[in-house]
Amino acid sequence: MRRLRLAPSLLAIGLVLSVAVAGCASGGSGGRTTFRRDIGNVMIPPLTVAREKVFGKYQIPMFREEGTSRSIMWETDWMPRQPAPEEAGAGVTGGRNRIIIRGTYVEERMDGTPVLRVRLEVENQVRTSMNPEWHPGPMPESVEERFEEVYDDLMLEVRAGIIR
Repeated sequence: MRRLRLAPSLLAIGLVLSVAVAGCASGGSGGRTTFRRDIGNVMIPPLTVAREKVFGKYQIPMFREEGTSRSIMWETDWMPRQPAPEEAGAGVTGGRNRIIIRGTYVEERMDGTPVLRVRLEVENQVRTSMNPEWHPGPMPESVEERFEEVYDDLMLEVRAGIIR
């Protein structure tokens, strides 16, 4: 009976692939500390109106607004929240989130209005009994669902503003 011999390079490739697959399996989405969504290419006026409406609806406090001719950055205050049940079981004693909306210049319309590529990010921080200082922590699904709702409302208002 003849035995097949694997070439050393095939063995090395197999080893690299198995390590990569193991890394993907252990690094699942459950450890994300930031929720990110793409808003798309938007002009500033409809985006500003949408932000004001949605942040008012959810009582989201603005902290800082920065803008240049080529970019915008809007940052909210940290919003405290109670630990989610899955966090409390892991020793989390407090949680907080903030939203950052960033836009970068993409093009200019024929009327001179700048168009920005815009992205929404929600950061998550926690305190634990072992570490009472605020630090990034995995975002619970219930918190992610809340900000998914904020994002959906923002997108609805942006689209409505563009149509008007």
